[in-house]
Amino acid sequence: MDKKIATTEKEVMVKKEAEAVENVTAVQEEAKKEAAPEIILQYRGYEANIDAVVEQVKAHYRAKGHAQEAVESLQVYIKPEDFTAYYVLNDRVSGKISLF
Repeated sequence: MDKKIATTEKEVMVKKEAEAVENVTAVQEEAKKEAAPEIILQYRGYEANIDAVVEQVKAHYRAKGHAQEAVESLQVYIKPEDFTAYYVLNDRVSGKISLF
């Protein structure tokens, strides 16, 4: 009986260790994921966060009365000398927003 109890305890310990290793591995894999870059455009003392510009473009698109259709493609052309970002959404809708 004592051997059986000892074996069961060992099995439980092995399972717990395996779970701990899996948890550590999962955390390490999550930590290894590459962080998204934050891109900032600086021009003549002004700054524009590119992610914020993309969100402004999408909001401008919706504000112009377009349906909440999926954005299949988006091109943003930044022209800092005009303080403007021009965009083309889904290869058919174009517009512009102020950068600063």
